[in-house]
Amino acid sequence: MIYRFLRAILTLALLATASAFQVWHDVNRYDVHGNECVYREKTDVVCSQVCVAELSNCPASLRPSCPDGQSFCADGDCHDECTEEIQAQNPCHCSRSGGKLPSEAHDLIPCLAIPNVTIQQFHPWNSQNDIRNACGAEANITDQSKTVGVWGKSWLGGDIAAVWAECPAAPSPNYKYTESYWIAVYAVNGALALLILIWSVYKGFAEQSVRAATSGKVGSIRDKSADSSDGVAAGSGRSMGDNMAEKPVFGSTPKDALTESRSGSVDMAMPNNRLSGYSDSILGTVCVWSIAVVTILWICFLGVWTADYYGSLPGKHSGVLYSLAYENDFLELATFLILWGITFVILIVLYVLQPHLRNYFRLLTLPAKGEYVCVVRPLHEIKVTETSVNWLQVHINVLTEWLQAAMSRDKEYTTCPVERTSEGRLYFTYQCTRYVLDEQTQQYAPYEFDLGSGHRGLIDQAGGLSSTEASYRLELVGPNFIEVK
Repeated sequence: MIYRFLRAILTLALLATASAFQVWHDVNRYDVHGNECVYREKTDVVCSQVCVAELSNCPASLRPSCPDGQSFCADGDCHDECTEEIQAQNPCHCSRSGGKLPSEAHDLIPCLAIPNVTIQQFHPWNSQNDIRNACGAEANITDQSKTVGVWGKSWLGGDIAAVWAECPAAPSPNYKYTESYWIAVYAVNGALALLILIWSVYKGFAEQSVRAATSGKVGSIRDKSADSSDGVAAGSGRSMGDNMAEKPVFGSTPKDALTESRSGSVDMAMPNNRLSGYSDSILGTVCVWSIAVVTILWICFLGVWTADYYGSLPGKHSGVLYSLAYENDFLELATFLILWGITFVILIVLYVLQPHLRNYFRLLTLPAKGEYVCVVRPLHEIKVTETSVNWLQVHINVLTEWLQAAMSRDKEYTTCPVERTSEGRLYFTYQCTRYVLDEQTQQYAPYEFDLGSGHRGLIDQAGGLSSTEASYRLELVGPNFIEVK
């Protein structure tokens, strides 16, 4: 199977690098039996212009003669005045000007045009020679193969007194990249790149102290947790909630203190989740909105090129196909494909970075100090497979896991806004659970109330809660309501 796959890849590579051209015979020269095709007549053949350095070198039949008051101009016709616009239409320049015009062609001027000719014995495989011979005969040019050169191949000099203006294919048009729409692309994307660079530098300096403090506290927090657990095991035997209940962890007033009579406990166990705090910044918010605007502009820019492809742009471009690409369909299509690819890459990058993008443009801080708390929860996939190991399946699973990690899809990122209760306590809601800030440990944790371990404990609470107790529990746990979005 692998051998077939590699062979298919090699075949496609060879096909991609192959080029097609005629090797064994000239097209239309031989019939199916290998015999040379019978000569055929070709009518109304257009002759190339004959170009010379001086009009006196034109063949007698092609020397111009203009009416009184008119002059023979470089476009090959007589005019009252040879303006710059007329002179620029010189057929001997083959639509080239400036540095693209060969120096040998600067002084060439055309003779009168040769009328269209009919070739009695036309050879498709040798068409240029047939056309030159027929046109030379029509213009009474003797020995034209030696006295008349070909534009771009043999210029004036020696026996050559004239040149056939057989213009090579004009070079494909291309952008100067100074067009207004490209300058707009440079300006918009350059401004966005500069803005993101400034934010990255600012963010790096602003978060130095937070990162240093965070890395320095990890070990101490773990040590304190271990000491606390040892104390509970060897000491009074009370739970963590009981130890904390002796201290006013949520406030400084007696009303806010946690008492043993309320049997409260704080669940500090979130071993697999990682919490990070973030605060908004005006510059970061501007960056986020700028990215959104530039992405929309890219999509609109792609729409402009689509409209230009069909000649649907308004104004002076209305009805003109490929007007932004100098009316060249190949250049227009190539530009559209490149822009489409860039837009596609932008959208893919935004999709991959979506879990991190908004928080990157916020300032990292401690969870207890932030306006938002980001909860990162690992995602574990349960795979039910056969007991036999499949080589292909194993490698597919490895590749899938790598892609999920590379695209940040192996973890769930949830950013929760930090809110305040009516008593001023900080909390955030994650998966329908309210996590309240413990001001003593500076950590968020869900609060739990012991409702008893048996039926008697529930019966003892049949009388309900007092208004004070109900308000207290509502403050710490929140309403008994699950919001479905």
